[in-house]
Amino acid sequence: CRAAIPINSDWLKPNCCRAAIPINSDTKARRTMRTLLSLVLGMGLCEAALCKEHSCAAGTKQIAGQEDTDQGNDAAATCCEAMTCSEHTCADGTKMKTGVESTAQTADAAGVCCEDKICKDYTCPAGYTGPMTAKENDAQTIDPTAACCTVDATKCASHSCAAGTKAKANSAGTDKGATDAEAATNCCEVDATKCASHSCAAGTKAKDNSAGTDKGATDAEAATNCCDALTCAEYEDCKVTEKTIDDGSTAQGSTPATTCCQVDSTVTAVAVEGTAIFVADATMEQARTAVHMMLAELLSVKTVDITVTVNSAAKTTRARRLDVFTHTATFAVHFADFTKATAGHTALTDLTKDAAETSLKTQLVAAGGKDSEDPTWTLTLQAVVDPDSCAAFNCAAGYTMKDGEGATKPATAEACCVVDDTKCLSHNCAVGTKAKAEAAGTDKGATDAEAATNCCEAAKCSEHTCAAGTKAITSKAGEDQTADPAANCCEALKCVDYMCAVGSKAKTSEADKELDSNPAALCCEDDPAVTPVPVTGAATFVAHATTEQAQSAVHEMLAALLSVNTVDVTVTVASEEKMAAAARRLNGHGGVFTHTATFSVHFADKAKASAGHQALTDLTKTDAEAALDTQLKAAGGHLDETDGAWSLTMEALVDENSCEVFQCPLGQKMKNGVGATAPSTVAACCENDPAVTPVAVEGTASFVAMATTAQAQTAVAAMLAELLTAKAVDVTVTVASEAKAATPAAGTRRLADEVFTHNATFAVHFADFTKATAGHKTLTDLVKADAETSLKKHLLAAGGKDSEDPMWAVTLMAVVDPASCAAFTCPVGQKVKDAEAATAQGSTPATTCCEADTTATVVEVKGTMTFTATGTEANVQTAVQSMLSTSLGVPAHDITVTVTAADVPAARRLAEQQFSVEYTVKYATSEAATAGHKTLTDLTPEAAAPVLKTALEEAGVTVPEEFTVVKEEQEPVETSSTTAGATVSGSCETGVAAAAVVALLALHL
Repeated sequence: CRAAIPINSDWLKPNCCRAAIPINSDTKARRTMRTLLSLVLGMGLCEAALCKEHSCAAGTKQIAGQEDTDQGNDAAATCCEAMTCSEHTCADGTKMKTGVESTAQTADAAGVCCEDKICKDYTCPAGYTGPMTAKENDAQTIDPTAACCTVDATKCASHSCAAGTKAKANSAGTDKGATDAEAATNCCEVDATKCASHSCAAGTKAKDNSAGTDKGATDAEAATNCCDALTCAEYEDCKVTEKTIDDGSTAQGSTPATTCCQVDSTVTAVAVEGTAIFVADATMEQARTAVHMMLAELLSVKTVDITVTVNSAAKTTRARRLDVFTHTATFAVHFADFTKATAGHTALTDLTKDAAETSLKTQLVAAGGKDSEDPTWTLTLQAVVDPDSCAAFNCAAGYTMKDGEGATKPATAEACCVVDDTKCLSHNCAVGTKAKAEAAGTDKGATDAEAATNCCEAAKCSEHTCAAGTKAITSKAGEDQTADPAANCCEALKCVDYMCAVGSKAKTSEADKELDSNPAALCCEDDPAVTPVPVTGAATFVAHATTEQAQSAVHEMLAALLSVNTVDVTVTVASEEKMAAAARRLNGHGGVFTHTATFSVHFADKAKASAGHQALTDLTKTDAEAALDTQLKAAGGHLDETDGAWSLTMEALVDENSCEVFQCPLGQKMKNGVGATAPSTVAACCENDPAVTPVAVEGTASFVAMATTAQAQTAVAAMLAELLTAKAVDVTVTVASEAKAATPAAGTRRLADEVFTHNATFAVHFADFTKATAGHKTLTDLVKADAETSLKKHLLAAGGKDSEDPMWAVTLMAVVDPASCAAFTCPVGQKVKDAEAATAQGSTPATTCCEADTTATVVEVKGTMTFTATGTEANVQTAVQSMLSTSLGVPAHDITVTVTAADVPAARRLAEQQFSVEYTVKYATSEAATAGHKTLTDLTPEAAAPVLKTALEEAGVTVPEEFTVVKEEQEPVETSSTTAGATVSGSCETGVAAAAVVALLALHL
């Protein structure tokens, strides 16, 4: 029955054992039990448990040698003994208490045996000083160096190695040196696992900030992790006649000279050519390399701009060695222009034999050769030809060089060349044919027939310019012109080809009619959707031109400068002959006139008109005269050579920043008389429009994009304005952004910290409930794919980038009809009736929509005002209520005002009176009441007087010039909604009703 003896029979326990009888008592039961147990043990059903089968408790251990001893009644006492502190290992940062080695551990061994190590017992490692005196008795903690020691600023322990390097082994106590460079040398070494230890291959460079990047296990991984391809923008070895492709994206590759260089048509290289002879102990290749490098160094040019060829012959006469050769080097050094070439030619001409041989010896040794005692250097240079002279000029095909013009400068085709009468260039092809491509330099032959065959071929209709009033027949573009190209290739213009002026549009029914003398009337009709905005002005100039030529020139000039159609430009010109010297008129163009052109250019809207106005305002005299002269020459005249005398006067255009072009938001309208006010703002330009109550569609949207908060805000606003056809001013958006911290998967193309989750809260205002409901439905029906397509477009326009999956999600609030009870704000202490949310407010919304809110808290702020004025109590009540509502931002229905006027004789009722005002302002929370109370107390009597005076005068109350106010406020008092403004009705006597109210108040207060 004892716990130490397992009983393996479900029959023995209930039949042999009774807990109420102690087994060790000197009773019959004890003897009986002993007998039974002996019987049981004898039967083999039970056996004694041994100590080795017992688990000793924490702080105790198995008694040595007791493993096979019976556990007995008390296994812990029989088998276990207490462990002493000497057998306990204290944790880091702690040590064995003094004198507790023989103390029993108990279950809390750490508390019984151990105590914190303190800093004065700690020896700071190399590179640190301490322990600090102030911390001698502080606990060491698990990081005793940090807790107890101070880093030595002169040792390597205080130095942080740069990216790609690591601290040298056992360097913490090493002096780091006086400079960062010395510290890097003394304390750090290259980390063989980082990119700093990797040398990038040819055509590549180390990635920016990659020194500390893991380079990987293989050279291939290191090349990927550590290196970027060099781009052509970084290549500097193009020839002088070439320019570098510097787009920053083309990789140099294995042949950068081919990949990165292209011919520079603006540069004509000028060569300095010559021959040098010298004797040296060097191979032909060593000699070529030495001359090549010598010239590059002496003339400060790139090696790619030098060509050298060498012929070598063994020197046998009196030669000391059989490996000595006489080398003859022919070279050419290319320069960017004649001036630089001349300077290079002079440098070589002035080069002394000694200086040349010294330089050559250095380069020969560098190339692997040896100098001889006397290289016997000799140099012969060719003359440098000026590329700007006719001697260097190449006449075009069909031309030949004029005799005796070799030194003429500047070299031009007109100065140097003349048509070659034997070439096709001198032949005029017949109508309907054209000169063969690249046949200008072909021999034309002895007869006209041969010339027609050798020099000409049939011309196509696509190459014919149709006359005014006609256009090319598209279907005949590939046909031959024949002898009458106008008839074969052209047809009359039709209305479909005519460009209507701004403010008009094409008549669809007249599209196929041929143009007549008045195409605008035939082809166009007014466009009510467009109101042309004119830019008008006047220009004066002096020119050799008729009035018609001047008018045509100004007309075409304005159309070209402003990129508008000629039909949208009107010009009238008044011309006055300029009485100048007769000699100025002998120019073949007629007289000289001062022309005054008045013009008007029509644009489709104010923005375009403003841009056009600015373009003309910014037009300089020089640019204007150049453009005008081009058009005058096309019209048959030209500006006066002495002074075109251009001057321009522009009429003012409406300021785009003024209220005249400003759009007020819904619920507001343009103030009268503010059209010219600038800058335009809602406050400056707009006032409330009582006829419109905007209805908002509100919601939140979340998405993921590579965009800043500002870019995300701009994109969502533009997207909503476009989808809902709303004005930008009627869309408000706020965005909160959070960096998307998830690590991107391998191979993704952007870093996680560039991607943000944007949460946008928006409101779009509509003119009425019906339009708002339609807008709400548009957003509700908007599928994710369409939303993301629109969002991506606007994100890109705002300067951001989309992500692969923007994860667009939108949540919309219900649209509330502003005329319903759901949109009405009930007085404090009341709430909208549950069943009345959709009911129209009517003329008495508080009565229709509201009921007492038994759960609401009402906090009242009371106060008084006293002042002198002339008016009725009702008007004073209205004024005070209005002033308090405006000052506190509280609805008028939450303000109660009682006015008492001082008694005066009846005959003086309209005279000045002293008004005593008591008011109560109700708030829903203590915080709001406290804020309101502070506003009132901060409003001093001096500050309150002008505010109240304005309100009184607006209500029809007359106030004296010296107007003062005496005011006082009470602390906020909290009441319940049932007691605030409670009313009692019924058939009770007045006294009974009063008693009931008193009882009610006593109950609640």
